[in-house]
Parts: sequence; structure tokens; C-alpha cells
Amino acid sequence: MIWVTSARRPNEIVRLRFDCVRADIEPGFLGESEIALEYLNILAFESKPEQREEETKAPLSHYLHIPSGKNRGAFYIWIPDYVVTAIDAWKRERPQNQDKLYDPKDREFVDFLFCYKNVRVAREFINLSLIPALCAKAGVEMEHAKGRITGHRGRSTRLTLLRSRGVSLDDLAEYAGHANTQTIRRYARQNPLQLHRIIRDADDVSRVIEGVVDLEAAEQGIAALRWFIGYDADGEPMYCANQAYFTCPHRLDCVHCGMFIGGEKARLLHEGEATLPVTSKAPMTPIEKCVVNGDPTGAETCRAALQQVPAPETPDLALIFNPEGLSNAELEKLARMGTHEGIGQAPAGASRTSGTPCRSSAIQDWPQRPGWCAEKTHQFVGGTYWRL
Repeated sequence: MIWVTSARRPNEIVRLRFDCVRADIEPGFLGESEIALEYLNILAFESKPEQREEETKAPLSHYLHIPSGKNRGAFYIWIPDYVVTAIDAWKRERPQNQDKLYDPKDREFVDFLFCYKNVRVAREFINLSLIPALCAKAGVEMEHAKGRITGHRGRSTRLTLLRSRGVSLDDLAEYAGHANTQTIRRYARQNPLQLHRIIRDADDVSRVIEGVVDLEAAEQGIAALRWFIGYDADGEPMYCANQAYFTCPHRLDCVHCGMFIGGEKARLLHEGEATLPVTSKAPMTPIEKCVVNGDPTGAETCRAALQQVPAPETPDLALIFNPEGLSNAELEKLARMGTHEGIGQAPAGASRTSGTPCRSSAIQDWPQRPGWCAEKTHQFVGGTYWRL
């Protein structure tokens, strides 16, 4: 796990100390004096011990201590939590109370992490034992077009991956333990396909759209994507439940169709307590292209043309969040579904509700969650109770 995630040399891995992992509170949870906010909260509520249990523990970042090497002294690098979990698991399996062994590099006796019965794992272990075992487990050859898989190949692969994710050469050199960026270029090779993608994205006429996945809707098997539109005149968030939002011609100037989400539901989505954020690239609409190119006249022309384009129809009753935005054709379809004959013909899994939203003040006391009311006369769908 350390080999494939830390870009360390084999000799650095076998020289890791038993206490090589350090945990620090994430910088965002530190106060002005570099003291954990959680600790400051405890001090503030010392007179109220009953509130201590309610305090949320600050998240930790974990760092791996890398022993001194040929280019620099000892230093730390960040490692993922799952690597820390794997190291802790090995510590439980590793025989305890072993003797400290001599590290010729640091010229001192140390407690090695990878040590078994007072014998330190040899630096050749990764190339001669670990990699052959992993290749056999994965069913792949130890040699391919670029040569033999070695411990340094894993280091190069990790650095190349980080480079493709936008990490600069200076940061990669610091991470790898190099004195400058000259050597790092040998490891962090530029993937030709990655270079083509960078150029393509820079020339791409598209934009990134943001949204969330409504976890409550997903648990019920309902289409759960909610795309962020922007903010209204009062600064309140707005969302769209159209699963094919990127195809909507009214994307930049929402016409508030039946899938428009505003008010309390939009605020809950924006707070993100029961959502997962998502992003996607979508082709620009003609209006967006005019706005980006600084063509206000063309944008107004496109807006005028959009007046003749109808809003998209709501494909599922569960996606109706704005009944007032439904077209007459959609309301007629809902009314037909509300009849006993329509209910009998409704496909499996369809919401069997009428096209008449309930306006009674009594529904304010009903639970605001998908399902039937206590009297089984109304069903809650898309943020509204509908009369059967």
C-alpha cells in the first residue's frame, strides 16, 4: 500500500520507523494561534461539561515520516487515511518487543516498521518478492512494452499520476525528495494523451455545470440529480430536477417549468446535509457563447428566439417541484392519471396521484416526506401533496 501511494524508493520504505505516522488537525480547523478549534471550544465550555460530548471532533491529516536519503534529510509527506489503516493493521500483526536494529544511513539503532523476528525486510524484497506476488495475483506479466515492473516503476507511476492531476514540477520535486526539478522530469513523464486532453479542454466550447445528488430521493429509487441554476433576485439558491439538464435550451434563462426547485427545498439542497456534490461538462448554449464572446446583441437575439421554444416536459411525477410551471398538456395528463381508470393503467412504479395540488392549510401539519398521508387521500410527491 505504501509502495503504490507514496512514490518512495524501496530503500526508503524498508527504513521506515515503527512510529512513522503523524496525525495533525487539518489547517482549516486551527484557530489563529494554531490551536485546534475543538480544544478552544472545550475550554469555552468547561463550566458546561454536558456539552462536551456534543462537540464534533476535528478531522485529522496524516503524514508519513521519510528517513533521510541521498538528497536531503528526513521529511514528511501526506498519506491517505486508508494507508494509515493498513499500517495500523500491520502493526497489530507485527511481532512486538523486537530489538532495535542499526540503520547505517542514520548511524543509530532504530525500531523499524517492517521488521520480523529481529530481521529487517531487505531492500530487494519489493522487487524479488512483493512485485512478483502482486503480478501473479493480478494475472499480469512482470514485463511489458516499457520494461520490467520494479520498485522505481511504482514511484514513477505515482509521480506521473500526480503530474497529470495538475501538480507542478516544483511540488513534485519536494514530494519526491529531489533537490530540483531536473531529476523529477525523468519520473513524471508527460503522457501524450494527457497533453492532447489539456489542449482539447483549453479549446473546448463547453462549461462546467454543478449540482448535487439528493440522497433521500436516491434511497427511494427516484431520479436524484439536482442541477444548480444560480441565485434569484433575493439571493436564494435555485435548482433544476431535469436529469438531462445539459440538453435544456433554457439553461441560462430558466423559465421555471415543473422541474424548477426553489424555496425551502432548494435551501436544503444548497446546505448539502443529505446530498453529494457533482460536476459535469456541458456544451454551451447559443446564449452562453454570446455572453462569453461579449456579444450582447447576439444574446438578446437568442433570448427572443427562445420565447418560441417550449419548456421541457416533466417526465416523472416525482420530479414535479413547481406545479405552477406545468403546461396545460402536462396538467391534462396528470388529471387523466387521477381517474380510477388512469390509476389502473399506470405503469409499474409510477406515482399514482392526480394533477390537482392540494391547497388546504391542513397539509402544513402533515409530514413533508414522500409517501401517503394518514388518511391515504393525498400523496407527497415533488415537494407537494397531491389529491387522489
